[in-house]
Amino acid sequence: HRLRNEFGSDAYIVCILGGTEFRGRDSEALVKAIATNLGEATGSNAKFVTGGMAGVQETFAKHCGDGSRVWNLLPVGQSSGYGRGTDINAGANLEERKIIFGLIGDIYITVEGGPGVSQEARAAHMRGAAVVPLMRTGGASNGMFDFPQDALQRPYFSTE
Repeated sequence: HRLRNEFGSDAYIVCILGGTEFRGRDSEALVKAIATNLGEATGSNAKFVTGGMAGVQETFAKHCGDGSRVWNLLPVGQSSGYGRGTDINAGANLEERKIIFGLIGDIYITVEGGPGVSQEARAAHMRGAAVVPLMRTGGASNGMFDFPQDALQRPYFSTE
């Protein structure tokens, strides 16, 4: 609840999940485009949260507007080193941070990813959050590693 309050009671939280390195040839360009367009298209109530990891999350943070609506959630005592967004700490270690990350978002966008991405997406999906995998990027986002199968269907709020 502390984190939701910090974002504001009227905020909607978009969490970004993805691999720590890019594997697909166009995945990095896709993340940059999504970060730029979401940053421009959403109102000030949208807050974007990463897990402070390299790869997908760092790329998103560095390309989402001026970074003022980006929050990087890390275990206590750690920092992202991104130079963009606000680092916030929650959880004593990575496993606790993952649990918290799975509880705070309204929407989770996944890009590529392995078992960790799948685990966090599963937790968010089980509590009713919207999970939007960019399936063309492969990995967890295309159903691997026990990714929630229902999340691979088009969300009710999407037209494409």
